[in-house]
Amino acid sequence: MPTDLQKKPANFREDLPSDSAKIKGQERGRTRISASYRRLLLLTFPGSLILPPLAYFSSPDAASAGFSLAEVFSYLAAYGIAAVLASVGFHRLLKRLDVWLLEESQGQVAFLESISDRFVPVAIVASAGLSLFLELAVIRWQGTIFEFFAFYKNYGLLACVAGLGLGYALSQSSEGIPLTLTTPLLGWQFALLIGLRFGLPEGIFRLNGIPFSEQLHMGLTGRPQQIGFIYMLMTVVFLLTALAFLPVGQLCGRLMERTGKLSAYGMNLLGSLLGVGLMVLASFFWTPPVVWFSLCFLVVLFFLRRVSRTQLIGVTATVAALVALAWPVNPLWNKIYSPYQLLEVGFTQRGWMIIRAAGHYYQRVHNLSDAAIGAPGNDELRAIRDYYDLPYKFHPEASDIAIVGAGSGNDVAAALRSGAKRVDAIEIDPAILLAGRFNHPERPYQDPRVHPVVSDARSFFRTTNDHYDLIVYGLLDSHTLLSQASSVRLDSFVYTIEGLREARARLKENGVLSLSFSVINDELGTKMFRMMQQAFDGEEPLCYRADYDGSVIFLQNKGGDLAIPAATLLTENIKEQAAHYHNSALKVDLSSDNWPFLYMPRRVYPVSYLTMLGVILLLSFLLYGSFFAERSEITHLPFFFLGAGFMLVETKAITEMGLAFGNSWQVIALAIASILVMAFLANTIVQRFRLKAPWLSFLLLFASLVFGWWIAKAGGLPPTTTGRIETLVVLTGPLFFSGIAFSVLLAAEHRISSVMAVNLMGTMCGGVLEYNSMYFGFRFLYLLALGLYLAAMATSWISRRKSSLLRI
Repeated sequence: MPTDLQKKPANFREDLPSDSAKIKGQERGRTRISASYRRLLLLTFPGSLILPPLAYFSSPDAASAGFSLAEVFSYLAAYGIAAVLASVGFHRLLKRLDVWLLEESQGQVAFLESISDRFVPVAIVASAGLSLFLELAVIRWQGTIFEFFAFYKNYGLLACVAGLGLGYALSQSSEGIPLTLTTPLLGWQFALLIGLRFGLPEGIFRLNGIPFSEQLHMGLTGRPQQIGFIYMLMTVVFLLTALAFLPVGQLCGRLMERTGKLSAYGMNLLGSLLGVGLMVLASFFWTPPVVWFSLCFLVVLFFLRRVSRTQLIGVTATVAALVALAWPVNPLWNKIYSPYQLLEVGFTQRGWMIIRAAGHYYQRVHNLSDAAIGAPGNDELRAIRDYYDLPYKFHPEASDIAIVGAGSGNDVAAALRSGAKRVDAIEIDPAILLAGRFNHPERPYQDPRVHPVVSDARSFFRTTNDHYDLIVYGLLDSHTLLSQASSVRLDSFVYTIEGLREARARLKENGVLSLSFSVINDELGTKMFRMMQQAFDGEEPLCYRADYDGSVIFLQNKGGDLAIPAATLLTENIKEQAAHYHNSALKVDLSSDNWPFLYMPRRVYPVSYLTMLGVILLLSFLLYGSFFAERSEITHLPFFFLGAGFMLVETKAITEMGLAFGNSWQVIALAIASILVMAFLANTIVQRFRLKAPWLSFLLLFASLVFGWWIAKAGGLPPTTTGRIETLVVLTGPLFFSGIAFSVLLAAEHRISSVMAVNLMGTMCGGVLEYNSMYFGFRFLYLLALGLYLAAMATSWISRRKSSLLRI
């Protein structure tokens, strides 16, 4: 029985062009590919050089920097001349390197073809692992430099997928883009972003705006100049990222063409699992980006052809890129790459620890002990202590206390000062817990009454059997995205009506819930007030504004009848606020598990996001149009719709799995790995049983999507062990059946690289369509995916019918 390795179309030989026509086509393809890539580089390089002066003029502090008009013009003139000379020099360099690039690309192709057949599966696994691990590393690193990269959901993912998809599409050309260029392009991106973030004077440049009006940002706003600069920066970074990933996509596609389609796809999935596993290890050990990219660049060097000049260039580019990445831009701050974010730990003049996240203020510790409060010159600490002590005045006898968002220990220290007998301190980031343990002056985490718990608040309340006299929400207002494939933030499911109800259920009979939040406008305050009200069966919470970080404290007891204790005298530092929110006429939409967007006051369609999406689509058309102006063979529409549907179902699965198992980085990694395992199992079944028709798998796919939508609409399965296993089956079932359909259709195709290219284009489309959840909610993604999978089935039926007619 012949395998898919041996199968050829019946008219395979007749379809081949003559040798002369083939050579001419290859020459035209080589010229077009090289010229297109060079044009894109020439477009990106000057765009990079223009960013520093744009950064200056977009800064809110530029006008007060103290430079005269003559000094500004002289700076711009000098920089402009240098930028023009650099651009001209870069253009001439590329022209001089044309011959070398051609030789390098030809040598790269020959080297890959020379790999022994028995080592091709290992090479496919390594290349696929490289592509996914590098993708995860780039996405995570970009968010640590400028936080708006993390605010814009799927941005980094779309840039990487655009480059990979284009690389797969070009992998069958006789020439290509040498893998040697990947490292220097990433190195240039490192130098550019780090230079913009840390190279300009701190007093001049503060890029802290976000270009999305629907999303609130904690205390930071953007001027029109800043938003324009952000769009320019994101455009340049998108092109740099895509161009760096293009050779990686070519590498994967060319290797996958060396073996059978189904086995190649299976090896690709195994490599993707390897990439996820490596990122899990990197996160587990809190490794910095220099470790992530060192691993990636080592694999790149492994795939470079064995020529001394090529290897020398590769090693030199690797060293330069890693030096740029590891440059000590601010040695006074200790950088910690926790599994969630970049934390920078420093100390104030008084020796108190302060923590920054993504370059912005995040947390600070205070010494609010009786000795410190009574010391001369510490009068301002009284207002801070009044804020932290307020919840305990409403329940002075509280002995069992839970603190969620315990952070570096200020709330824990307050609980101990109140006389608590047991304190469960829940903090999702282990690096923050460790910093608080060693650097808090009151040493709260070293007290035997304190039990630190590394978990997210929602998962803790769902799984604990304990009940508490007092539950205190610290300033749990992280803006960190949980994963590159989800728009959910670390605190998204904490601040939903369902989440608050679950916390209320963990209160003892007279227990009190205290929720502190940095309220930046009346809309957010009104929204939080009404969510607390609905969580407590319509009973309004007590509400106080503190003179500390703009914080507002919402309080209510389990019975919904909390009153101010007679012995409690509110100080001038604490002001009653409930009447303000009670009389508020603002219209707000409350956050739920289906629509967990706390930082959107209203459920509005994200129009301002469409601007950046339009930019990305234009850039994608620019990329693909540059290389495929004369091509029309990429028409595998079923795989396009399968890719788009898969992206939506993956996003929904990661979101719901995080809710069921806990929104921690380990769970999200497990979710992504489970999705890849299901796709691999589906591929294995198709190979083992030689399935030919995809219709049954499509029907089961539709049924599983409808069932998943119904389960989500009913509120999900219970958070028991059995319920979690059932949740895992419900969430990954559609991906298993879609994997079977994909593999069955793949077996009938001739070129897997073209299929992967179109599938990745569909993934980009799914990433764009995922933004509909910001208006319609996450359950809507099931229905949207159902429509896409119906389109995949219809187009596959049409294409198969046409193929049957052609054979007749």
